[in-house]
Amino acid sequence: MTLQTLANAALILILVGWIGIRQLTWRPILVGRMWRLPIVFAAIGLFALSGSHGASSVTAVDAALLSLELVVSLGVGAAMGALATIRPLSSGDGAPDAPRFESRTGWVGLALWFVFIGVRVGIDVWAGALGSHLAASTGVIFVMVAANRVARTAVIGLRVSRLATVAPVPAGAR
Repeated sequence: MTLQTLANAALILILVGWIGIRQLTWRPILVGRMWRLPIVFAAIGLFALSGSHGASSVTAVDAALLSLELVVSLGVGAAMGALATIRPLSSGDGAPDAPRFESRTGWVGLALWFVFIGVRVGIDVWAGALGSHLAASTGVIFVMVAANRVARTAVIGLRVSRLATVAPVPAGAR
C-alpha cells in the first residue's frame, strides 16, 4: 500500500462518517447554503488535480474511468435527492429567508452513500491495475463527491421549489 492509498482511505472514511451522519439527521433546507459544499469540494479537487503529475496527460483509460465514475456520482446523488424525505418545519421565526422545509435521506440514503463509496474504491483499484494515476488520485475523490452533492442539491432544490409553489406553508403552521 502506498501513502496515497492510505491517505485516500482515510479521506474516504472521514467523508463517509461526516456525510453518513448528515444523511440520518433532519436538516433545514437552505438551497443556497447547500451549493457551498460542492463548490468547495470541486475547487479543492481541481486544485489537487492541477498539481498531480498525471493531470497533464489524460489517457483514454483515464477518460473512460472518470466518465464512468462521474455518471455513477451524479446518478447516486440524484437518487439521494429524489429519495430524501422533505417535510415542513414545525417552527420558524417567520423571516422571509428562514428555511421552510427540512430533509433527511435516512438509511436508504446512507446505503446509497456506501454504494457510491464502493464504486469509488473499485474504480480506484481498477485504475491502479490499469496504470491510471489520474483516475486514482485524491483530487478525483473531491471532484466526484462534489458531483454527487451537486446532483443531490439540484434535485432537492427542484423538489422544494415545487413544494413551495404548490402548497405554501401557512405562517401559523411553522
